[in-house]
Amino acid sequence: MRIKTIKGFTILELLVVIAILGIFTVVAYPNISKWIDDRAVKKDVYDVINYINERKNEIQSGEYGMHQVVLNTRVHTYSMTTKNYFNTYKKVGTNNYFKNNRVCRYQQPNTSQNTSRVPNLEIGSRNNNSSSHVYPSSNHPSPKHFSLICITKDGTIRHENNNPKNVNVRDPATGKYYDYYLFCSKNYSTAQNCKEGAQHDIMYRITWDRFVNIKVYKYNKKSNKWKKIDG
Repeated sequence: MRIKTIKGFTILELLVVIAILGIFTVVAYPNISKWIDDRAVKKDVYDVINYINERKNEIQSGEYGMHQVVLNTRVHTYSMTTKNYFNTYKKVGTNNYFKNNRVCRYQQPNTSQNTSRVPNLEIGSRNNNSSSHVYPSSNHPSPKHFSLICITKDGTIRHENNNPKNVNVRDPATGKYYDYYLFCSKNYSTAQNCKEGAQHDIMYRITWDRFVNIKVYKYNKKSNKWKKIDG
């Protein structure tokens, strides 16, 4: 009777397999890890965009007359009722600084915060579950310590850009300057060095015009260039 023999792996073959797995781990893991970080930061970006768009929809529906969206490590909103907005900016015979200059100001008279109706969004160093540091933020010196978006139905009211002083960047497609909000991966930056002119791995920024149309850009560190990916 012929006995079958089962041949196993030799030590040399096992060493080769282990070496291949080691090389794969060294080469692939950093790329996979970076991809995961990138997705997490991108989620933060679109969480903020969705928050802004929700506030924009509330204005367009007439629920409020004006929103002031504050972009900081806590994204929050000060609101003005439709009645107060009319009395401040539209009423015939009204004469005030805001109407005459078509501007809004952080926490200006007749605005208020109601987190039960318009919740806050925690991000950056304020939220350990957030994957991003942000700029401008309270981690940076005044007057570039947060940004303000004034949302109205007709887009005629602009932030007076005094305190805070929004940061802006030139759009190569139009040549115009737009305010922006920057996101940097926490794994490649600190709260302080996520700022104007930063060149970190995994960075995004959003820009907006006076009608709060938002564009999304992603930074390529190898080419040191920003590429529009949405909007």
